[in-house]
Amino acid sequence: MSADMKVKATNESVLHVFGEYLQTIKLRLRKTSKATRLAATLLLLVAFTGSGIAFKRRLDKAAREKAQGRKLLRRNSGLRGKDGARILVVPYKNTTAKVQIYDTKSTTFDAHRRLFLAPPKATGLSEARTPSGYGSPSAQAKPGLNIAFLHQYLSIMSIMIPRWNSKEAGLLISQGAFLALRTWLSLVVARLDGEIVRDLVAGHGKAFLWGIVKWCGIG
Repeated sequence: MSADMKVKATNESVLHVFGEYLQTIKLRLRKTSKATRLAATLLLLVAFTGSGIAFKRRLDKAAREKAQGRKLLRRNSGLRGKDGARILVVPYKNTTAKVQIYDTKSTTFDAHRRLFLAPPKATGLSEARTPSGYGSPSAQAKPGLNIAFLHQYLSIMSIMIPRWNSKEAGLLISQGAFLALRTWLSLVVARLDGEIVRDLVAGHGKAFLWGIVKWCGIG
């Protein structure tokens, strides 16, 4: 019975506070002029109407893109963006997604051509020439870990990572750092698992709880 009375008293106090706030709002509204209330009402209507129109346009645009994606799915769409990138439509989950493919600039080809035009003679790539001037391995050249492979590998790496302060180098270094951190955390978690099992079997309550706290902190 006392519990019911406490719940009833709590509800009454909440209703009382809500009533006071409502009364304060009514008093402030009465003090404002009719022009102010009319302007506020018009602004509210304009805001709701604008939000509804924008939301409807967004839904219509998404529906049009989805219908267009179904038509162009797995086809050479040939769509071009404003920046000249080619747009392809590919399946993604239950719908489609757009993939932008940017053309490689001719200056990039000219900058990388020097890496393949004159390879060292020891690689065997300079013995034969293609019509475009690029070196190609001779028929007697055997694939393997040799100077030719090393030259091609370093040429490709210089294209993938143009300089050490580039975005590609940062991504590669961060990927390696996170992989090393993941390996170290795996070793730490394995050691903590062993300590937790040891303390549980030995009946060390405080050490067991502290191990759980450390495991949750790492996780």
